[in-house]
Amino acid sequence: MSQKVLENLKITSLNDMQLASIEAAKKANDIILLSPTGSGKTLGFLLPLLNQMDKNKTGVQALILVPSRELALQIEQVFKQMGTGFKVNCCYGGHSTRTEKHNLEQAPALLIGTPGRIAFHIRNKYVDTSTITSLVLDEFDKALFGFILKSLIVIS
Repeated sequence: MSQKVLENLKITSLNDMQLASIEAAKKANDIILLSPTGSGKTLGFLLPLLNQMDKNKTGVQALILVPSRELALQIEQVFKQMGTGFKVNCCYGGHSTRTEKHNLEQAPALLIGTPGRIAFHIRNKYVDTSTITSLVLDEFDKALFGFILKSLIVIS
């Protein structure tokens, strides 16, 4: 992670949880961050993702699934403020699928979205999942709230 990213975010130092998540990502494939709202959890997963992304690779490298468009937009805004040079797209219900499809023609390195909209793009082959190496489920408990879970498929 570059010092420039922290400067772009106007952050002088990371908190203990963020530092621990960066170290954990170096040693483990699966990480669970349990931290309250406002604790810096977004950076806690964006910074390790950034460390794993490769500017020389094409296609979606990381996918972040969130339960709401507000959270998707918030994460997209933070990632853009980081000034990484990686393309990011945000897909969610209520947004033009035509615009999203157009934006996905040049695949972003990071794709953020709600489960239903991301599933739509995958079903219609607008997103190639074969290049995805990292998956973040942010506030996943809220993504399941109110839905009947008919099946769960885990691909690793």
